[in-house]
Amino acid sequence: MFKLIQCAKNTYYLDSFAKVGVYDLGNNEVMLIDSCDHKKSVKDLDAALTERNWKVKFIVNTHSHLDHINGNDFFKEKYDCDIYAPETERLFVDVLALERTAYFTAVPMRAPYDPTFVPTGKRTKLLTKDILPDGFDLIRLPGHTLNMAGIKTADGVWFTADSVLAKETFDGYKIPFFLLINQSIETARKVAGLEGNYFVPAHAAAGESIKELALYNADALRKIKDFIASIADGRSFEGILEEADRQWDLDYNPDKYTKIGITVKGVLQGLIDENVYTAEMNGSRLVYKKI
Repeated sequence: MFKLIQCAKNTYYLDSFAKVGVYDLGNNEVMLIDSCDHKKSVKDLDAALTERNWKVKFIVNTHSHLDHINGNDFFKEKYDCDIYAPETERLFVDVLALERTAYFTAVPMRAPYDPTFVPTGKRTKLLTKDILPDGFDLIRLPGHTLNMAGIKTADGVWFTADSVLAKETFDGYKIPFFLLINQSIETARKVAGLEGNYFVPAHAAAGESIKELALYNADALRKIKDFIASIADGRSFEGILEEADRQWDLDYNPDKYTKIGITVKGVLQGLIDENVYTAEMNGSRLVYKKI
């Protein structure tokens, strides 16, 4: 059972795979920061809310990935609460098929393919600082996704979403999911400089400091970028993935192949943006070349 942990006067989090923030607004109402990763965590969070006689007033999604929005429909239906997400992210929250298609850069490799579309009456609203309670802060944390958000509660507790990951994630994946490498490195450094009383990254241990972990992430991402830059010259995308596996033993499965591939493409685009690499056709293959 995933437990609801109090980390400040009015701030709690569900200690699940993708941590969920809960802020006590008073009058038996709470706001959620994200909404769980799967049915079990939704059930556990709902039980914790019911035990305290709390009702969800609104949900803030930090970004559009499924492990952060899977409880949206359940809590929306139960409490008739509003749902907010950052610009761009809310488009993917509303239209699940759009998020999945972007993830696979094609129709997803899952059957049956369901072009899920949220009816107009359930549209996610735009997240701005104005909708948050007094004393809250809202910042952009792009990189893992296009426009991920970080939120600080009035208790000084930062929810940093997927801006930084646990060291164990880097050990396991070696090349974890980050959409935009340069922005991800900048964001990790930004998180390292945040001031607050407590920090709750979605996929790492919560605690009173995040600086060491954030700097580790920035360095690990830079090493990934340098590694891809060292092996990409003269190779196609598939050739780069093959060489990366040969050197780093990435142990691909379909899920890891997709996630690592997204990160590699983000690195390659970052190198092109910096005029370090270019890409050109070689027969039927797109080949990356160092400038």
